[in-house]
Amino acid sequence: MMETKKAPAKWKVDLVNTIADEIKNSPVIAIVNIRGLRNKEFQKIRNDIRKEAKIRVVRTLFLKRALGKSDRENIGKLIDLSEGQLALITTAETPKSIYDVLISKRTKAAARGGEISEDDIVIEPKETSFPPGPMISVFQKVGIPAGIEKGKIVIKSEVTLVGKGEVIPKDKAHVLEKLEILPVTVGLNMIAAYSDGLVYSAEALSITVEQIKNDMANAFLKAKGLALNISYMVPEILPELLSKAHMHAQALAFSTNFVDEKHIDIFIRKAVINAATINSLINKDLNNENIGDKKESKEEKKEEKSNEDDASSGLGSLFG
Repeated sequence: MMETKKAPAKWKVDLVNTIADEIKNSPVIAIVNIRGLRNKEFQKIRNDIRKEAKIRVVRTLFLKRALGKSDRENIGKLIDLSEGQLALITTAETPKSIYDVLISKRTKAAARGGEISEDDIVIEPKETSFPPGPMISVFQKVGIPAGIEKGKIVIKSEVTLVGKGEVIPKDKAHVLEKLEILPVTVGLNMIAAYSDGLVYSAEALSITVEQIKNDMANAFLKAKGLALNISYMVPEILPELLSKAHMHAQALAFSTNFVDEKHIDIFIRKAVINAATINSLINKDLNNENIGDKKESKEEKKEEKSNEDDASSGLGSLFG
C-alpha cells in the first residue's frame, strides 16, 4: 500500500502565497544577505529605510517557491542566487537607488570572532585605560606587547593583530572590543535586484556615476588617439590633423628650401641666424690671425735682442 504524501502545513502555504503576492505587486524586488547581522542592527536598518522599502526575513526554501510561482519575465534567475540567510526587499525605488540606500546604512561594529578582516587591523602604541591586572596577560597572549607604566597598561609598540583577509579569532575579537576597535562593517549586503525583466548584480549596482564618466572619458581619449595614429577623418580630431599636416608641410618646405609668402619670415630669421654664425666664425679666425702675428712679432724681437747680445759678447772678448 502506497504511503500518501503529507500536505504542507497551511501556514507555510499561506506564507509562500503572501510572499508571491508581494513579489507580483512590487515594481522592484531585491534579495539581501543578512548573515552575521545582529537582530538589533537589522531592526535599526529596517526602521531607517521604512519609507523607501519593505524588508522581510524569509527562509530560502519559501523564497524559492514564491519566486517559482511568479510569471514575471526572467524573475526565475533570482532562484539560483537565493542561497544563505536571506531577506526579501520590495520597493518602488530603482535597483540602484535601493542599493545606495543600503550602502549608506552600513556601520562599523565589534567583531565576535569568525569574521574575515576587511583590512589589516593595526594596534598602535598607546596608554590604555586598564590598570595593572589580568588584562596585561590577555594582551600578551594574543601577541600585543604590553607593559606597566605610571599605573596603567601600555601597548609598547605597533603590531598587526590580524591581516587583511584573515579570520578574526574569538580571543583577538575580545581584545579588540576591549580596546573599542570596531573592525567589522555590518549592513544588508545586496545579492541581486530585479526590475522590468532584468536582474542586476550587486557588482553592477556598485558602479558610480563618476566611474562611468571616467570610463567614458578614457574610452574617448583612446579612440581619439587611435584615430590620430591612423589619420581617420572625424570632426573630433580634424583640428589636430590639420595642425599635424601644417607642421609636416613646414618641415618639408624647410628641408627643400621652398620659400613662399606664408613662411618667408622664418627663412629670413634662419638667414639672419646663419649670417650671424658665419660672421662670428670669420671674426674668430681674424682674431686668431692677429694673435699669431703678435706672437711672431714678439719672437722676432726676442731673436734680434739675442743676436745683439751675442754680438756684444763677441766684441767684448775681442777687445778683452
